[in-house]
Amino acid sequence: MIALIERAIVASCCLVVNVACDETRDRSARAKQESHVVAAASASASASPSVPSAASARGAAGCRDNSECRAAEYCAFTPGLCGKGQRLGACSPRPAECAGERVPVCGCDGKVYDNACLARAAGVDLSLRGGCRELVPNWASCGSRYCDVNRSYCEIYLSDVFEIPSDYHCRPLPTACLAEAGGVRACDCFPSDTPCRSFCGTIVTGGKSGFHLTCQGKRPPREP
Repeated sequence: MIALIERAIVASCCLVVNVACDETRDRSARAKQESHVVAAASASASASPSVPSAASARGAAGCRDNSECRAAEYCAFTPGLCGKGQRLGACSPRPAECAGERVPVCGCDGKVYDNACLARAAGVDLSLRGGCRELVPNWASCGSRYCDVNRSYCEIYLSDVFEIPSDYHCRPLPTACLAEAGGVRACDCFPSDTPCRSFCGTIVTGGKSGFHLTCQGKRPPREP
């Protein structure tokens, strides 16, 4: 009788141990399966390329305005027709810092900025054709830039093709045209061999007047 009881106890213990072992094996299998799933998901996420924003996707193919560029970029046009030509612009980085030098420029938004860097930092390209209405005293409008009337004049080579804009350059004033030299600020202060002298005029600035010399039917000489 005692022997029968002992065998029953042993059988019961073995059953308990086997059940526990089975449960342990089940938990281990589930843990392995879950780890494989997590690893596969992580590998898939690492392999998948990041999805570009709609703006950056459009800007990669060219832009018409800043809405097609990232927040830290602006739409720059070559030539500077402010999106009115046939050629698309390109998304370019906005400058992070700008020097304090004052060389006024005309932006595509019709506003005058103290220099080209500040315009681009504000997300504005330069208008090659000018068009800003604001007068800048002692600075003569000359395409996208302004010429210091005390030292320079605006030389213009007109183009009759919209996609090939006119050329604008700030050129040094002849000595006879400098105010401090006592010369009269009129077109006859330019030497007779000055390019474009036959089409000379003054530019209103709100301060001292400036000069523009305009060439028609000619191309500008190549820069050295």
